[in-house]
Amino acid sequence: MSADYDRLFHSPDAVQTVDEEPNRELPPAGRDGVMPQGTASSADAPSSAPAAHARTQTASVPHQTWQTENPSQVTGQLQPVPAHASQRVPNNGMMRTPQAPNGARHEQQRQTPPPAPRTAPAPPPSHYYGDSADQRVPAQPQTASAASMGNHRAIDALAHVGVRSVVKMPSQRGWRHWVYVMTRINLGLSPDEIYELDLFTRIRRNARDSYQIGVFGLKGGVGKTAVTVALGSALSSIRGDRILAIDADPDGGNLADRAGRQSAATIADLLSDQELHRYNDIRAYTSMNGSNLEVLSSEEYSAARREFNDDDWRSATDIVSRYYNLVLADCGAGLFQPGARGVLSTVSGLVIVASASIDGARQAAITMDWLRQNGYQDLLGRSCVVVNHVTPGTPNIDVEDLVQQFERHVPAGRVIVLPWDKHIAAGTEIQLDLLGKAFRRRVVELAAALSDDFDRLERR
Repeated sequence: MSADYDRLFHSPDAVQTVDEEPNRELPPAGRDGVMPQGTASSADAPSSAPAAHARTQTASVPHQTWQTENPSQVTGQLQPVPAHASQRVPNNGMMRTPQAPNGARHEQQRQTPPPAPRTAPAPPPSHYYGDSADQRVPAQPQTASAASMGNHRAIDALAHVGVRSVVKMPSQRGWRHWVYVMTRINLGLSPDEIYELDLFTRIRRNARDSYQIGVFGLKGGVGKTAVTVALGSALSSIRGDRILAIDADPDGGNLADRAGRQSAATIADLLSDQELHRYNDIRAYTSMNGSNLEVLSSEEYSAARREFNDDDWRSATDIVSRYYNLVLADCGAGLFQPGARGVLSTVSGLVIVASASIDGARQAAITMDWLRQNGYQDLLGRSCVVVNHVTPGTPNIDVEDLVQQFERHVPAGRVIVLPWDKHIAAGTEIQLDLLGKAFRRRVVELAAALSDDFDRLERR
């Protein structure tokens, strides 16, 4: 018996039996290192080979059922993780202490601390989104830089950066121009030239759709046709796009004669053509002056079978609006005429022409009152009043006082006083370059005032 005992506990096979699989876990110890019931301790180890063989089998049993899946359901407390198997197998001096071989596979398992309770406070609700606690997902943090960037492009921000030109534009007239010519000293533009460039900038504003402007006057001989040609020529020379003036006077207007007649075609010929598909088809019926202003003349009064009416105007504008950016209408003297009603129903701007006389001032005042009382109040807010000196010399009316009275009914800066011009008074074809300097400047100011309404949302 003693020989078998020594051979069992001191043989290499017995020691290897305990440590031949160091990877496997041994049965866990109880609380405070106490072995669970049913496991033999070192004090109670029997002195027989069957007992040692039973201990060997117990040490080699893998860890399967000693630890429950949720210890808190059994005891209500978190259970400690069992210690390593080498700490639970006592060394009674009869067994060699196994040396752990090198290598990650044979490293002893560390005693892990108890897991932290799963009752950590949730982050503030502002950092989450979702309906329930299980569906809440942390929201992405919004930094100040990301919020300030947004969806704007970096190149767009450069449009607001001020840049100074290193080269000044030389003056083109006046004493500054002569100083530059004689000494090459560039003093820059004069205040008058800077003001003129500002007027040009306003006139070059983009007009949405085909912007239509009507020229009215209740009294004949106040210069409506001359104002229409001069205004259209100034707009065309400064803007450079297509501008058309239509003779909408049913009483035998002479718009084509004052602008320079090149074609014998009339608006009646245009309306009778059913094959108008391109700009060149329209161009065959219009005349063009030196400023590239095109004119569509009315039907010859002696040969006309009826007067120009609202249907003619609407049909003509439906055709030409696809090819011209601006359309001017030279209207007659009456507001109750069908042609005048058709023009008022489509135009977005208005020019009221009055002569520099008490009679002409009364007719202009009647026109403004009629517009206000007949539902054209908004159109009156986009109107300009022109006080035209049709005769030379000093008029018998205080023009400055007249301007102040008219500015009470239209926006400020929209009452334009045109001086008498001998080129206009000649009654021939009007050329923009032959107009007087003061007359031409006033016409440019009139064009700039009307252009201020190009980007307004409200229309007819």
